[in-house]
Amino acid sequence: MPSITDRAMALYKPPFRFDKYGYVWDADNNMVADNHIEKDADGAMLRVRGWGRISYMEDAEQLQDEAGRIIAQALTEYWERHNTKEEAKP
Repeated sequence: MPSITDRAMALYKPPFRFDKYGYVWDADNNMVADNHIEKDADGAMLRVRGWGRISYMEDAEQLQDEAGRIIAQALTEYWERHNTKEEAKP
């Protein structure tokens, strides 16, 4: 059986796109995330989505949590690759 990480990676297909309404979609038009943030979510910029589709899958909560972890890891790697210390200085 594939690991939870393998299953989470299989949920979405690149390339991803961000639309003018604040949604992130994959190549198969699956919603990955949005920026509809509740007013008490101070400083938030992204909300992992897909629960409607994922909720029917085995280990759904773990699967969505793992997808969120992978997205956070991808953002970290992108920022580290594109934001050198010199560029980060105010």
